[in-house]
Amino acid sequence: MKKGFLVVLLSALIFPVFSLDIPENLKGIWEGKDRFVFFENAADDENPQFVIVLKEYYDWYYDRAAEPADYSKKEPRSLNSATHKNPEIIPFELKQIDNITDAYQLTVTYSKHFSNTTTFVIIDNRIYLNMYTKYDQIDDELNKDVSLYRGYQHSEGFVLNSQPVDENIGLLIMLKDKFYDVRYWQTDMDYETSSVTFKYKDDTFLVPKHLFAEGTNYSSVNGRSKKVRNTQKSFPLENQNILYNKDKTVLILNDSPYLTKLTEKTTIDDLFQIIKEANSRRKPDPEPIFPVTLPEINN
Repeated sequence: MKKGFLVVLLSALIFPVFSLDIPENLKGIWEGKDRFVFFENAADDENPQFVIVLKEYYDWYYDRAAEPADYSKKEPRSLNSATHKNPEIIPFELKQIDNITDAYQLTVTYSKHFSNTTTFVIIDNRIYLNMYTKYDQIDDELNKDVSLYRGYQHSEGFVLNSQPVDENIGLLIMLKDKFYDVRYWQTDMDYETSSVTFKYKDDTFLVPKHLFAEGTNYSSVNGRSKKVRNTQKSFPLENQNILYNKDKTVLILNDSPYLTKLTEKTTIDDLFQIIKEANSRRKPDPEPIFPVTLPEINN
């Protein structure tokens, strides 16, 4: 009972988020390597649902894999071996991370036993996954020249299936010319807001003892220890592909965009047209296995 209450309390207080309609910068059509994703507010105050179009058969066929049931009234679904008669229906909940610009958590409940939360940020019409957010809860002289960025559980993105819970997440200690990546691992200890010491050679900092991510508590120490276990050497900032959002509350480390927004096409009708055009293509016939020889004609 105590642990269940703590989970609810942590979700509400430690990482405050709030429900909202689909924000303007998320609405519309997003394209990735293997899919399109479409967001719009649901009609009649119903729960919004995923629209996912998969690029199947090496990008030669676009499958309307997940969408609201009434979309087939707007545009009849194709009947073939690549597209199911009925789409997957996947409602989701979207929350914005408090005090973090354009950063959200999208939770999909697949069944009463399985759900996934994907943490993402929108920067310049691109969606990035596996981000870090600024951690400002430690004010100490030891940390005066560093910035802390906490991680979340790894996500493969907006998908049709549930994803495993990460055994580890990270926290970055960012200095002017280098950074440390501190490992946190799953623990069944009660969450604590206290700080512990990170020490590697001449560098000493304070970091959170625990990080709470997507319903799971992670620890940087064993039991009641006040020192981070197994600290590792730093990484140079030189040649690192680091991207920040406009106020540096989000950090992306060596990662490419997951989805890019189509700014010229914005509606579900535009998406249907993209699907029609793609699926009307005809792939060239393969080259014959054996060379073709024409018979000789005697005059």
